Amino acid sequence: MPQIPDLLIRAGRVHGRDGQVDVHIRDGLVTDVEPSPAKAAPAHRVLEAAGGLVSRSFTEPHYHPDKAYSRRLAPPGLYDGFARARTIKAGFTVEDVADRATRALRLASVNGVTALRANVDVDSVAGLTGLHGMLAARERVAHLMDVQIVAFPQEGLGRDPGARELLEEALRLGAGLVGGWPNVEDGADAQRAHVREVFDIAERFAVDVDIHVDCMIDASETMMEFVAAETLRRGYQGRVLASHCCGLEMYDEADAARVVAAVAEAGLRIVIVPINLADGGPRGLSRPRELMAAGVVVAAGSDNMNDGWYALGTLDPLDRAQTAYHGAGFHDDASVDVAWDMVGSQASVAIGGRDGDVLIGESADLVVFDVPDRATALASMPGRRTTLRRGRVVSSRDTTGSPALEVVGA
Repeated sequence: MPQIPDLLIRAGRVHGRDGQVDVHIRDGLVTDVEPSPAKAAPAHRVLEAAGGLVSRSFTEPHYHPDKAYSRRLAPPGLYDGFARARTIKAGFTVEDVADRATRALRLASVNGVTALRANVDVDSVAGLTGLHGMLAARERVAHLMDVQIVAFPQEGLGRDPGARELLEEALRLGAGLVGGWPNVEDGADAQRAHVREVFDIAERFAVDVDIHVDCMIDASETMMEFVAAETLRRGYQGRVLASHCCGLEMYDEADAARVVAAVAEAGLRIVIVPINLADGGPRGLSRPRELMAAGVVVAAGSDNMNDGWYALGTLDPLDRAQTAYHGAGFHDDASVDVAWDMVGSQASVAIGGRDGDVLIGESADLVVFDVPDRATALASMPGRRTTLRRGRVVSSRDTTGSPALEVVGA
């Protein structure tokens, strides 16, 4: 006799399936997706989707929560991004970081995120303050999402030699990946040395690499190809995520094709940052279509929000997907799915998670919308969402003024 589900999502719509379906959840897993019968099957609790889309939850693959909501700490009139960010983080405290990061991660949960990769500054300015605050924030939101922490040397390694020992200590304390930003170093030799040292640390601690690379919309930013070569040399295929990658957009077609091929061969995962559009220039979004055509995993990340780098931001994956859709030059209906996957399945794969949408046997990390399909969701930015984490409702939002979805039952 079939076991009664812990939760039944009633009369929803799942992308790729015709008609309305019931999603059965037991022990935190999706156990069945079946056509919605006229009479609901027995369940301990029922969530009425009322024809709304039921999707896998979203992944945020690139964000700096230690800096969230810190712009208020910037001195007035300080406009240089590097100087402003440096001044702000010099005043961080552990509790301040923990509180601001927790607030940001809760916002991400409300918007449908259940997995997030956090870059945290570890350098001679911030020390380990941001890391300790982020570790505390991760504990506070453990019921909402999985949080991976990258120890990120914002100020460089050659320019900031004190960062080396701090990175290693961060990895001992609980960071799970080592980051880098070679382009902040002075000259190509120092930039290549930065990349090699990041890989040295990764090998020493048996962790993966998450590296900012070629962040400026400038053809002279050329570290992406070297990162791909070093990935192959170290046998780190599939273990390196490169973010931003804006320089690629500015290369001529022959150079771009060569670098894209190198990235594909190395198995780099790429995260573009739609908010880079704010930096001016052509787009700031790399070459996502060319990368995807070469078989590269390409996702979209938030980067920063209300801090020393960017004043705005929403941590809404749909906002990010819509901006990527337009900024990357997508136009057709089929590209809606491409943009959706950049914050969904491809974002998950980029940080080591699974591919696919709502799948039987997988964790019931889901979002229920009040619109019937992806295209409508991207077009309208639906205000009503309910986020499930391992089969439990953990967050909901409603900016429509209408009643929120309600779970019925014990």
